[in-house]
This record gives sequence, structure tokens and C-alpha cells, in this order.
Amino acid sequence: MQVTKRTHLQASVQNTIFMVLLVIMIGLIAWLSNRYEMKADWTINNRHTLSETSKLLLDKLSDPITITIYASNDKNLRTAFTELLERYQQHKSDINIRFIDPFTVPAEVRERGIQYDGEFIIEYQNRTEHVQEVPPSEQDITSALERVARTENRVIVFLEGHGERSPTQHHNQDLSQWASALQKRGFELHNLNFGTPTDILDTATVLVIASPQKMLLPGEVTQIKNYIEKGGNLFWLIDPRATLQGLEPLAQEFGLSIQAGIIVDPVSQLLGVNDPSVVSMTTQGYGAHPITDGFEEYVTLFPQAKGLLITETEAWQDTALLTTNPKVWSETGDITGAIEYNPETDIKGPLTIAVALDRDEKAAQRVVIVGDGDFLSNGYLGYAGNLDLGVKMMNWLALEDSFIDIPSKTAVDLNLKLSASAVLILGGFFLFLLPIMLISIGILIWLRRRKA
Repeated sequence: MQVTKRTHLQASVQNTIFMVLLVIMIGLIAWLSNRYEMKADWTINNRHTLSETSKLLLDKLSDPITITIYASNDKNLRTAFTELLERYQQHKSDINIRFIDPFTVPAEVRERGIQYDGEFIIEYQNRTEHVQEVPPSEQDITSALERVARTENRVIVFLEGHGERSPTQHHNQDLSQWASALQKRGFELHNLNFGTPTDILDTATVLVIASPQKMLLPGEVTQIKNYIEKGGNLFWLIDPRATLQGLEPLAQEFGLSIQAGIIVDPVSQLLGVNDPSVVSMTTQGYGAHPITDGFEEYVTLFPQAKGLLITETEAWQDTALLTTNPKVWSETGDITGAIEYNPETDIKGPLTIAVALDRDEKAAQRVVIVGDGDFLSNGYLGYAGNLDLGVKMMNWLALEDSFIDIPSKTAVDLNLKLSASAVLILGGFFLFLLPIMLISIGILIWLRRRKA
């Protein structure tokens, strides 16, 4: 194209207009960025986005929330709080956040019992909850919100003195991890030993009988029956090798009988479980009940479970919570070695391993009985949906229906755990193999160019 004075002028005008528009656009973007904020979380596990658990809890908190943070003017500390709490404010706008330098209000610090720089207090409906984890995680804040949201203390009493699974010991068979999860959600936990004078059972919201290994005395059974007759709620875990241990009168009250043998599940091997006595619960195995509502997507595992039978009674309404798939059976013989179904001695599935009972005339009195105690033990609690199921059971028993549908997990796992061999392999690759490969490629390229 021939360049004339006219075309040159047109090009100059176009360039000038383009530059003016570009500057205006950049200015508008800068102005908009100061007035509006847009964020996107591109991490694979959405670790910078509020979890669905926290959102569900916030949806249930209708009144304003005030969070007072007693933190010094440390910019990094305050920024960590701000970035995390902004996620909560985006979902619930009436969360009020206040920063107070504890060194400027010593009297208030003493009055409110502040001990650490960064400690904060959550206030909701005239109730308060202190959080001392600094800086906090989403798990810490959501657990504190759940505690402060409970309208009254929920006292969980664990029976002890008969070889029960302990809520305080940390062996694989014990329940300390589950108990810790309950405490974080606002439950108050106590132990009950009938050999020690105490009135704790009178204040109990739920009594937990976690797989006693020794016989209970008749007087102890009578006290438990009296607790039930007064409207107490019960969570009863029954192990295959210990069964009732003197609690037959209690079983008769509920119309409960226990099937012989131990349930074996060939389907669980498809999930990578090598022990046939581990029962897997999936999809259709969950009954129609608030505890198991929405559990169709979960897998739960029950090692060495017993089948339960409930005879209908006038006093109690029963619901099968967990029912095995039809391919399982209750093995009445030895479960070691090769196991095959024997129609003459074994009990064919499907079998019920957990039931829920309630009666409204006793102020919604509730009972859950599970033919297995291992599923809540420290050794199995981390598998699949076991923790969620255990927490939902306790929320239902404690009459905390509004919290039943809130799952347990609130934060993604941010820790990468590698075995010693994996660390050595990765270290060898990046420190030795990768540099050698790059050097070799460089030498080959150099030799080719030299020959050329």
C-alpha cells in the first residue's frame, strides 16, 4: 500500500486513539480493583475456600456472630486471621471481627482470661467460646462455632470398670480419637465407674456402653435400667466375643437378640480389604433415618460385626440403620483359613448390624445399638465415613437434630507424609539422576554441534 500524508495521519490518529483507550481501560481496571474484589481458588482441593461443612454450620446460625481477637500489631499474625475469617464473612455477612491489642487493655485481658497473643473469643446468643490455637485453622474456628451454637451442655458418660473401650486411652482398640472429635463439637465427656460414688449419671444426656469385656453386677444393671426408665439415651456397642456381659435384662427391654457367629463379607475384598470379617457398608445398606440421611455416597467399615435382631415392642419404635449386602453370612465356625458358606450352620444375609430405637412419650428418648465396637476405635476411625457416622449417631442421641447433617471433615489434609524409602527415591532423583540427565543431554548437543 502506498504511504501518503493522509494515510500517515490516519495511522497516527488511530495509534493515538488506541493509546488513549488503553490508558483509560487500565485506569478503569485499577479503579474497579480498588472498589471490588474477585478471588478464585485454583488449588486442586480448594484449600483456600470455605468447606461445605463450615457453610452448612453457618447456615444454621441465624443471629450475628462477634469474633474478638486479642492480637498484637504483628502484621503477619493479623493477616493470617483476616484471610481466614474473610471466607466466613463471604458466606455470612453479619460476622463482626474486632482486633484488640492485648497490651493496651490489660484489665480486659485479665477479666476475660486471655492467656496468649492471638487468642480470640467467639460470641453468639450471649454464649462465648475461647480459642487458643494460634494461628487457627478452619477446623478450629468451625469446631468453636459448633460448640458455641449448642444451646445447653450435652453430657456424654462412658461406662468403665468392665474392660470397656476407653475414651481417654490411645490404643488401637480404644475410642480416644472419637471422644476428642466429640469434645471439639461441644460435648462434655465423663467416665462412670459404679464402684466410685457419683451422681454423674443423673446429668447424663447419653450413656455409652462401649463393649464391656467382663460381667456387670446385677446392681449395676439395675442402675442402668433405672436410667433408661427415667428417659435416658443410650449408645450401646456390642463386640462379637463379649456379647451381653450381664446386660440381658437391658436387651429384653429393647426386644434385642444377637445372632450367632461373626459376619463375613466377601464383597469387602473388592475394596482392597483382605480380612473377610470386615464388613463394608455402601449405598443401599443405610436405612431411612436422620443418622444415615445422605450417607449413600459413603463407605463405612465394620470389623468383626454381629448380626442383631429386634422384636417389635409396644414401647419402642425401631429402625435398621445398617444392613449388609445379601452376599454376606454369619460364620458360626472358625473364621481363620478358608471360609465357605455352610447353609446348615451359617446364617445367610442380609443382616442388620445397627439399629436405632426411640419413643416419643419419654421426651424423644433415643437408643442406638451397634453389633460392633471397632468401627469407632482409633485403629479404624479414619477409614471412609466411620467418623462421620459416629458423630451423627451422637448428635441424634443427644437430641441435637440441627447438627446431624453437618459432616465432620472441615479442612483438607495439608500434610504430605512420605515413607523413608520414598524420601530417598525422590532425593536421589532430584539430587543425582536429574542433574546427570541434564548434563548428559547438554554434552550430546555440544558433540553434535561440534561435528556439524
